[in-house]
Amino acid sequence: MKFYQVKVAFRYEDEKTGKVKTQNVIYLVDSESVTEAEARMVQYLTEQGEQEFEVTAAVASNIASVVTAN
Repeated sequence: MKFYQVKVAFRYEDEKTGKVKTQNVIYLVDSESVTEAEARMVQYLTEQGEQEFEVTAAVASNIASVVTAN
């Protein structure tokens, strides 16, 4: 598996001004390809109940491994 950085733009309404704004967030996704990384991200966000988002970029990451605590 490789890791991919997937950039997602979330749209939300600013409570003060009422204008629609965008917040960009980058996720690290383990995947075999860019296409699979994008699909996994869409599936994950949809399962989390997100509706107002767009995947704007996906690129291979130089990260070799992710170490997590048990």
